[in-house]
Amino acid sequence: MKKLFILLIGVFSIPHTTLAHVRYIATEAEQAALSQIDFALLLSPLKEPKYIVMIIATLILVAIVYWFCDHNKYIHRWTEHMAHVGESYKQFIPWITRLSLGIILIGGATNEFLISPVLETPFVWMNILQLIIGFFLMAGFMTGISAIVALILFIYALTQDMYLIGSFDILGLILSLFALDSRRPGVDDIVGIPDYLHIKKLRKYLPTILRMGIGIGMAYLAIVEKILTPELAAMVAETTGLVDVIPVSAMMWAFSAGVIEFVVGIMLFIGFRTRLAAVAALIILSMSFFYFGEDVTSHVTLFGTLSAVFILGVGKLGVDSPHPKIQDSL
Repeated sequence: MKKLFILLIGVFSIPHTTLAHVRYIATEAEQAALSQIDFALLLSPLKEPKYIVMIIATLILVAIVYWFCDHNKYIHRWTEHMAHVGESYKQFIPWITRLSLGIILIGGATNEFLISPVLETPFVWMNILQLIIGFFLMAGFMTGISAIVALILFIYALTQDMYLIGSFDILGLILSLFALDSRRPGVDDIVGIPDYLHIKKLRKYLPTILRMGIGIGMAYLAIVEKILTPELAAMVAETTGLVDVIPVSAMMWAFSAGVIEFVVGIMLFIGFRTRLAAVAALIILSMSFFYFGEDVTSHVTLFGTLSAVFILGVGKLGVDSPHPKIQDSL
């Protein structure tokens, strides 16, 4: 058990040249100096009675709101309406996944990074390959081959930096191309190029693949960028003025943000209140994107994946609905 714990800490504390969601705020030197594991510092807000009261009050408020929404017939009608409309949107899933992947690959090629902004492209030909594959996916041309190339590029990137675990939403999108007939709308469908790499047996696991991918990514980043590096997360909260938005200590911000992001990620991974978790994740990402002024390219796959998860719902192997029906139109 001790060796397993040490191994897990090792995976989550691999040194990086820069952290994707912190690089806009902290320099590489600041990240290196402040990226220390300190659980005592992380949990220090729990020693202050006012923060304990605040946490309990927040949990009670969330429970009351959840209970009210769960027992309100008007809200039930509204959610049922959204679920019904979502059924008709399933035909757009192939387009959502292809466009999201295409944009991140083209963005990587033009900005000279491989899959994630934290990893510079080691070879010029990889930028050219990303550019070609990105355009192919957006156009729906040679989709199967493009998906294989994208998968190989992601696996290579992961071997170069384990921080790419935080980009598992991209991996989920790539795998989704094998789980559904992703030619339509696209050139392949128009000219009649068959999708030989479509694995029909994976179709029923499409929602599972997407929600688990982004769930793992969110939980991992919560651990790496906040829970295991509380001093760095607190510095970001202090530097960006988050402590003025809600007047609590910087460490309370770091603790709260880490816990919330981790919980939402786990909810997506296990398929618990999946659409609610997807909406919460979208809100978190939107607030982060606009407040910190982060690069739009690296967020496209996150928004695309969460949109697809909201449309599809929990899928198989989830807490809410182990055996959902997936329409053949996917």
